Amino acid sequence: MQIIKNKKVTIPAAAVALVAVIILLVRGCGTENEKKYYFEKASKGGIKKTISVTGTLGVLKEYRVLSKTKGMVLRVYTDYNRRVKKGQLLAVLDSKEIDQDIMKIGAKLESAKLELRTAREEYEGKKKMFRENLISKQGMQRAELAYKSKVLVHRQVQIDYNLALSNKRNTRIVSPVTGIVLSKNIEEGLPVNVNKMLFVVARNLNTMILTISIDESDIGNIKKGQDVTFTVSAFPEKIFSGKINQVRINPIKKGGLVTYESVVICNNRELILKPGMTATATVIVSKKENALRVLNQAFIVSPVEDAIESEKKILWVRDPKALSGNNMKRVEVKTGLAGDNYTEIISGVSEGDDILIKVDITKSNGN
Repeated sequence: MQIIKNKKVTIPAAAVALVAVIILLVRGCGTENEKKYYFEKASKGGIKKTISVTGTLGVLKEYRVLSKTKGMVLRVYTDYNRRVKKGQLLAVLDSKEIDQDIMKIGAKLESAKLELRTAREEYEGKKKMFRENLISKQGMQRAELAYKSKVLVHRQVQIDYNLALSNKRNTRIVSPVTGIVLSKNIEEGLPVNVNKMLFVVARNLNTMILTISIDESDIGNIKKGQDVTFTVSAFPEKIFSGKINQVRINPIKKGGLVTYESVVICNNRELILKPGMTATATVIVSKKENALRVLNQAFIVSPVEDAIESEKKILWVRDPKALSGNNMKRVEVKTGLAGDNYTEIISGVSEGDDILIKVDITKSNGN
């Protein structure tokens, strides 16, 4: 009885599965692929080829004010963002030790002058006596050597004295140009050493530089004079512009990547760009105006499977006179500048021709 019961359950299940398979097969046989074609006319207009890069803004020309002597900072007369004039006093170092050195060396200099004068007078006297045969030649030569020795001593002391005076002058830190103070690394009461950077002064911020990093695969397209547009996060809706002024050949290696720096001169008359800002830039490496063009995607679409030939430039053009059902003909064209969105057409199609740019394939159930 158990076996019979199982057979009653199994037979209806198999029947249901068979019916489902038949329905799927019937639906599959009634399915057709429908194609929808999209066209755009060949037109005249601008074509641009660009490269996207990032960079950092900096000052066009800045002057670093270094300490030329060591000492304690006595007074500071300026601060960040202050405008200063050429020769304006920025800070003063304590000069007490230098003043003492000047006094000591000054005394040595006076002594050296007296000794030099005495040696010169003695030498002149010995030369006169030698001419009158009153002394030997050796006596005259000893006087000459003594005089030359005093000359060297006087010269060395004079150098030391001039150096001490220079150190005295260097305790007064002045601006090398008329401009604006970008950086101040000096505080009253703290010591400074020789060659310590005290201030950074920029002539102005009306013109700035943007240093961009170019990938090694793109550096061959970068040239002096190319236009650059960029944005900064502080003003995302504002587009700034500039031109490439320098293409540097020094490679910069980061990990496995190699980049090259290029310098862009940009306008900042509104004074809203700040040194150190990060910029997202676009370099226009090539452009043409009023060129016959088609969308780039037209070269990678075809109404026929396996009809795209990579070695040729092929377009499909709508032709009402063609014999095929889709009213399109295959046209080989000669191209020029390949831009970001459009490609220039030299020959093969005319302005106003309808160019296939997209094919949508959908499945529909047949009746």
